[in-house]
Amino acid sequence: MSLTKILAPVTGGARDEAVLASAFAAAKPFASHVVALFVRPDPSEAMPFFSESVSGPVLQEILDATGEAIDAASKDAMAALTKAAAAAGVEILAQPEKRDQITASFRESEGNFADQITQASYLSDLIVFGPLAEGDKPGLGEAFETVLLEAGRPVLLTAQNPPHTFARHIAAGCDGSAASAHAITAALPYLKRADSVELFTICRPDAGSQSCQEVREYLGLHGIASGERTVDPGQRAIGAAILDCAAECNADLLVLGGYARSRLRQTFFGGVTKHVVSHAKVPLFLVH
Repeated sequence: MSLTKILAPVTGGARDEAVLASAFAAAKPFASHVVALFVRPDPSEAMPFFSESVSGPVLQEILDATGEAIDAASKDAMAALTKAAAAAGVEILAQPEKRDQITASFRESEGNFADQITQASYLSDLIVFGPLAEGDKPGLGEAFETVLLEAGRPVLLTAQNPPHTFARHIAAGCDGSAASAHAITAALPYLKRADSVELFTICRPDAGSQSCQEVREYLGLHGIASGERTVDPGQRAIGAAILDCAAECNADLLVLGGYARSRLRQTFFGGVTKHVVSHAKVPLFLVH
């Protein structure tokens, strides 16, 4: 079981280096190929929002300035790839190619950011996003949620500072949901290589706690030994209790089923995933 192609969306922003460093760390056990994808927005899509009183020359100036900003962002994204690849000892290729070591390539597409990332994710084994926080630009959060919810692909959400070790000590939530089961099965390539795997359940006042025994048996059939603990959140929010548990396990990767409830309910009521995504100190491996 291996990961061959890892997709790393880049924007030319400050998070690109963390995204790429995490993508290379995730690729290392499998000598995967990492595709750094930069999406060029179409400047003409913004034109209908300008008043008809704006003259043609002014609109052209706006288009030209926008194009120059996009070109600059693309160069910054390529520079981040060059720097991260040099630090990780990764060769940058003109086209994706499978070799005995990690390789990378730079690709551009044009259109809506979330749509382009989602389309590219269909034929990717893992998609790596930078750390998300409340108040981020809508495009980043939209792309993350679209890939997670609609593309059905595993997502690795990086920490603000990529850890020196990756997926050596893994904490994985199990709550009996399909999302939780899918996350654990998708994470098997990393679980098989981990030094320790700790499964945990959250004791909920309205539903008690779920046993991890069936999950432990499943992992055991794959040759993976695992521990188990039950977490009583007390007065803490569920999301906070999950992050505290990961810290107590010294986890450098947290595996969770993302958005187990409907997207509509998450949008209006927030949720556990939203809290964990916004406050995690370790990388998150999420599957819907």
